[in-house]
Amino acid sequence: MLNRGFEFSVSANILNNNDFSWTSSVNGAFNHNEVTKLSDELYSTNRIYVGDVGGIRGMSATSSSIIEEGYPVGQFYMLKCNGIDADGKYIIEDIDGDGSISDADRTYVGSPQPDFIFGWQNSFAYKQWDLSFFFRGMVGNDVLNIGKIAYSNLQSLPGANVRKEAVTIGLKEAPKLCSYYIEDGSNIRLDNLSLGYTFNTNRYDWLNSARLYVTGQNLFVLTNYTGLDPEVKMDGVDPGKEEREFYPKARTFTVGVSLSF
Repeated sequence: MLNRGFEFSVSANILNNNDFSWTSSVNGAFNHNEVTKLSDELYSTNRIYVGDVGGIRGMSATSSSIIEEGYPVGQFYMLKCNGIDADGKYIIEDIDGDGSISDADRTYVGSPQPDFIFGWQNSFAYKQWDLSFFFRGMVGNDVLNIGKIAYSNLQSLPGANVRKEAVTIGLKEAPKLCSYYIEDGSNIRLDNLSLGYTFNTNRYDWLNSARLYVTGQNLFVLTNYTGLDPEVKMDGVDPGKEEREFYPKARTFTVGVSLSF
């Protein structure tokens, strides 16, 4: 497997005077991932099918991804869907042109590997106040929304809960593993924000410093992805899937006091 690209980091003290200071840093990474060889003198193959969709009925033997020379790890490989027609059925592209839809019509429909990963940190200080925040994100990654496959269809009714979009998307047949559920996972996240105030402790011999602060983590995500969170598991040979039991990251707030004696 080959990974090539470059990383960069730039930091600057933008302003610095008696009352106000501002420092900022930006980092990013471009990476190209490619499987270069699968065979040797003992084992020979041109592709390996990997990935499941979490036990959804009718899909237990269906793979979502492929490991193949010349493609990134976890390349999504499935039926190509061009939407849902007026009768509530998938519009599946006949790749091999034989007039019917089968596994032979599966094709390359996206990659979970991001084109670019970035972060942006800023820190401000004004007299006794301080403020910092950190954005991070990625661009160009695709995500397989397995939760949408499982819970956004009317086949589960009655007897099970479904998402509201099960009614609005108009699907009237059993769900198929296809590119209809591959979405752009590009996103930018406000990962951390902190505001603090440092008190003047000159009048207290027993106290060196005192700071009151409030911190928020995972405050919001800007993305067109319709699932719970575009930042999904990226390890293993079938990355980039929001599993059916996926649990999103929590948004947390912290209030604290820091004392130095």
